[in-house]
Amino acid sequence: MKAVLLVCGAAIVLAACSDDKVVPPGNDAQEVQTLQRDCDNPKWKEQNLGLWYSVCRKSLSW
Repeated sequence: MKAVLLVCGAAIVLAACSDDKVVPPGNDAQEVQTLQRDCDNPKWKEQNLGLWYSVCRKSLSW
């Protein structure tokens, strides 16, 4: 039983040490333009309504 736990623990530690590269952030200005274009597109709004409500919809001001 201890051997199984030791092997599982070692596997978890080794999995955490991967060679994956962190993707650097993209061009913010380009992302803003893409977001604005998508938000203005009624077909995109129809296909991604939940995302549109959370990102594109203007908040209500009381």
